[in-house]
Amino acid sequence: MTQLEEPQLLETLLGTLFRPRRTFAELGPLTSSKHGGAGIALLGMLWGLLSFLLWSSGREPPFVFVPIPQGQYYLVQGLCMLPLVTALWWLYSEVAFRLAGAGREPGTRTALAFAYAVPMLVHVSLEMLVYLLGGFERLAPFTAVALPIASLWVWALASLALRELHGASWPRAIGASFAGLFVQAAAGALILR
Repeated sequence: MTQLEEPQLLETLLGTLFRPRRTFAELGPLTSSKHGGAGIALLGMLWGLLSFLLWSSGREPPFVFVPIPQGQYYLVQGLCMLPLVTALWWLYSEVAFRLAGAGREPGTRTALAFAYAVPMLVHVSLEMLVYLLGGFERLAPFTAVALPIASLWVWALASLALRELHGASWPRAIGASFAGLFVQAAAGALILR
């Protein structure tokens, strides 16, 4: 991919999975973060689909923080997932970008989108598979193990992206990515079930 070519979604997803450093370096010169938005949109749609599956089978979250009836919670979450995940990405990437030092915002925001989307796409896909094959009762034990692993994977990729695109030291890249992810996780925990 040259600097002027628009990257392909599948190419960037696979690149993030198998050669993240090179992929992040290729995203750095981008002048728009819309490509990152495409990766986040894919995640939002898949996560929304999982929410609709849970709602359509009559599942309810064990507790909620927002005033939505539990019986309709997964429906509302599914309908709101795309804008919610987009807002959480924007929040996380803004904090991480500001704390990482000098860098190009669109390229960094795009790299951070894929650093977040790829591990979470794997995680949500596996959650959906566990739910479809094992049922709702197996979902919570699976998520209790798999979500921390996915979160660490996101953190590692985000740190690598900030190191690659900002030239940040490892401690600074790790701290900036942690701060961004912590803020988005705290905000997301209010709604995501």
